[in-house]
Amino acid sequence: MPSHIYDTILIGAGGMGSATAYHLAKSDADVLVLEQFQRGHTYGSSHGETRIIRFFYDKPFYTELMKTAYAEWRNLEAESGKQLLFITGSVSLGESGNRYVSDVRKSLDAAGVESEWWGVDQFVKQFPQFRVSNDMDILWQKDTGFLYASECVLTHLKLAEQYGSEIRENTLVTDVDLQTEVPTVYTENGKFRGRKIVITAGAWTTTLLTEINLPLTVTKQQVCYYKPTESIQFQPDHFPVFTEITTEGEFIYGMPYFGANGAKVARHGMGDSVSPDTCNRTPEKDYINRIDSYVRNRIPELGKTVYSEVCLYTETPDEDFIIDQHPECPNLLIAAGFSGHGFKFCSLVGRIMSELALSGETEFDISPFRIDRY
Repeated sequence: MPSHIYDTILIGAGGMGSATAYHLAKSDADVLVLEQFQRGHTYGSSHGETRIIRFFYDKPFYTELMKTAYAEWRNLEAESGKQLLFITGSVSLGESGNRYVSDVRKSLDAAGVESEWWGVDQFVKQFPQFRVSNDMDILWQKDTGFLYASECVLTHLKLAEQYGSEIRENTLVTDVDLQTEVPTVYTENGKFRGRKIVITAGAWTTTLLTEINLPLTVTKQQVCYYKPTESIQFQPDHFPVFTEITTEGEFIYGMPYFGANGAKVARHGMGDSVSPDTCNRTPEKDYINRIDSYVRNRIPELGKTVYSEVCLYTETPDEDFIIDQHPECPNLLIAAGFSGHGFKFCSLVGRIMSELALSGETEFDISPFRIDRY
């Protein structure tokens, strides 16, 4: 039996795990991070250059939490000296009377976050890249933007190491024993003991927690990238983040031209259920054709897809997170089921998980994320 006992062992070093490691280490905890792949890998949910950050939600508790999430990202920028959050503003689109856009406006109003209804003329004057009809609801929100996602993960991990965290890459966890006096984590390279275990393993969560049957479904998702000839009009200072509920019920989103891959457009959700270990990560042509068709009608100057990549969602039935302790072991904490909209919350979830590991409680209302709601 190894003699050293860590304060906390983290399993998974993606968006949530890296942020949790940072907050714990900054609080002087003795932290071990176990990652089955290399940091920044492309097999899960945290890779890629951009993720939307936004206040607007149709569920008010997310809008409230985002107030702190924004602040935590700015704190990370200040400490690291890197720009990680880029503000572009956003437009939420839907056919006239769309319930989702209406609920978003209500949530923003309730949280005291400014937004504006725009008419079509005002919208196309501000953003002539779009083609829209006269029977659309258009909601503008000035604080929306995107995060430099891959760099956020690496920055959290680098700072965690500077504060003393030990990070072991290419270390696959094979079992977690909660029956011992001190919880023990078994890997292919040895075993480790920790007073607290935090699972931030994304699509591999249920592999580690078979005994509690969490309602998590891993789905294959895809994103498309565009490199228009006139790229300047799609740069972050000329083009907004956008979302649209289509008449077919799809949730389409997009972001400006950023980094090596270009502007991004994708459909949220509706992916096939897969195993993270056997998923075919080859992009599907039918999906690319569907997104290209949308782009051709809505933003024709973007052109056609030049590159597409696959990522994974780990979804709950209600698309709300799981942030809780193991129902049979309070020394094991779980952050999972972020359902394709969690990355913007990494900075805050890392803080919440750190507080739970250190004191058993958090100042934030996480009641919507409890396991016992299922």
